[in-house]
Amino acid sequence: MHRIFKRSEVAERDLDTLSSIDTRGLISRRELMRRSALFGAAATLSTFGGVLSAAAAGGSGKVTVGLDSGAFTPILKTFAPEFKAATGIEVDFASYPLGNMYDQNLLALRQGTARFDVFDFWPNFVGDFGPFLTPLADVGSLDKLNFSDIAKPFQQLNIYENKVVGVMIDGDMFINTYRTDLFENDQEMTAFKAKYGYDLSAPKTYKQYRDTSEFFTRPDKNLYGSVEVTSFFVYAFFINHLVQLQAEKGMRYGELFDEKMKPLISNDVVEEAVDRYKEMTAFMPKDLAAAMPWDVGRQIFFEGKVAQANWWTDMPKGAAEGKISKVAGKIKCAHSYGDVTILPYGRAVGIAGNSKNKEGAFSVIAWLQQSKNANRWVAETFEQSLMDPWRNSMFDDAKTTFPLQAESGFADNFASISKAQLASPKTYLDISIPGTNRYLASIMQHIPQAVTGQVSTKDALQAITGEFEETTETYGRDRQIAHYDEYRQRMIKQGYWS
Repeated sequence: MHRIFKRSEVAERDLDTLSSIDTRGLISRRELMRRSALFGAAATLSTFGGVLSAAAAGGSGKVTVGLDSGAFTPILKTFAPEFKAATGIEVDFASYPLGNMYDQNLLALRQGTARFDVFDFWPNFVGDFGPFLTPLADVGSLDKLNFSDIAKPFQQLNIYENKVVGVMIDGDMFINTYRTDLFENDQEMTAFKAKYGYDLSAPKTYKQYRDTSEFFTRPDKNLYGSVEVTSFFVYAFFINHLVQLQAEKGMRYGELFDEKMKPLISNDVVEEAVDRYKEMTAFMPKDLAAAMPWDVGRQIFFEGKVAQANWWTDMPKGAAEGKISKVAGKIKCAHSYGDVTILPYGRAVGIAGNSKNKEGAFSVIAWLQQSKNANRWVAETFEQSLMDPWRNSMFDDAKTTFPLQAESGFADNFASISKAQLASPKTYLDISIPGTNRYLASIMQHIPQAVTGQVSTKDALQAITGEFEETTETYGRDRQIAHYDEYRQRMIKQGYWS
């Protein structure tokens, strides 16, 4: 009688792991399983598993990752040797200027040889980059990217022809950061109610946003009520005013075109949105209001010259850090004014279609998406990393994700408000159709001229309308209709327009 030995669950798992590894010809499967029979699955896996997994995941050769230059670059220098130790794959993190993100990468994608295997981009470039990006599911499982942990709005970005071609590595959105030493001051609260007839608090409507900004604007004391960008990133602040106004009126907010790609940009509602934008510049430093850069706007808040900022999430992250901010310990976050969560956005990474090492590229992305690595990227100092959270788990474990802000309690405040906004039933997703860069360029050229009074609002909007039409014809109206319909259906399917 032959006795049948039953393998332990651990041994079965090790054997299954060995049998599933793609050896890429480094060792025959027959030899691998023979060694397993001689020495045991665990010992064989220990000897060959790491090498074979790296080979299967990455092939041979180095993986080059391109990222726009910024304060997050230093931590990548730390990640590079750690990634090699974990996977056996060498990775080279290279940087390029932020302003060249679109042109340089689009050119590189069209060439026969990849400049980068993996590179970062803004999601609204996907319409132009999409034909040259590799659908991630063609290389590996989205489960390996922890995709289900990504907050719902961020999951809806980086989609080209209904395929996911990128995954977030940075999660921006508009959030209100306000000074508690001002908004929660008894004397200020009494004075505000006497003037406006209601209690001072973080604004929930445009009227409250406008009133609180006016109230705290005191140029003689070098204090201003709010700060908004009026230069390069003007599009984001304009679209915020437009979307919130359209939502107030029960419209499909942020719908820049109709179903035939006819622009919906020259009308009374859009004019009113521009007027709101123009009105807010009165509550900013006069010498900067006409052309407020994003980095200067952030800096004057850190210096204690601004009462509140309806801004991207990097504002509270930096403002809470005592090393660089004079208002650390004196701020809280609240929902961005209005009903709609604006521009869940940030940076994504994707795999170049002309990469010769797509499996290795996928391995890099998967490694960066592991919670412990992703959290470290966000948790670093402002000087080390500007990255903001994009995963639900990052908000669930605020003390780990925001260790520098944990003791004061600000981490929990920031995390809870952010998570609530990302779960909002009303969210505006940015367009990402072919030519988006040109459409946005039209807005960024003409809206500042209207805001500063160089041209009338009507003339600015008519100019944008004409250029929108030109861009649509350049890319092909039928093609644009199809891509814009994909975007519209995504908004409808997610219930954001209901």
